[in-house]
Amino acid sequence: MPSGMLGTLLSLIDVLPLFSNTAWGQNANLAFLTKHMGATFEKRSQPWRSMINPEDVHSGDFLAVSKIRGRWGGFETLEKWVTGAFAGHTAVCLKDDLGNLWVGESGHENEKVDLNILKLVDRKRDILLSFSP
Repeated sequence: MPSGMLGTLLSLIDVLPLFSNTAWGQNANLAFLTKHMGATFEKRSQPWRSMINPEDVHSGDFLAVSKIRGRWGGFETLEKWVTGAFAGHTAVCLKDDLGNLWVGESGHENEKVDLNILKLVDRKRDILLSFSP
């Protein structure tokens, strides 16, 4: 323990709240990323949905997703800190020859995208991007 017993204990106190699936844990993740990476966050007004015209989405458009709450949020926060990344999950938009929009998601099978409203659906650690009518 190069930091000594007290330094190690203080580090644990800094990290343990990151894994709480509560507003306290979410705030701990935001504070950790601000303190250790200089990240800034802007609260969005509700509803947390954006209207996106599929015609405005092109092959190669990049999507960056960041989870900041719950057990996986804590792991992603530490992963961001260690790697210097600001996203825990990435995806890219692709259109086939028929103009159908697909999302290629890092580490997962591709998911087909339907149309209209952008939604992020959290299923455990999996994040599915879809456009719904």
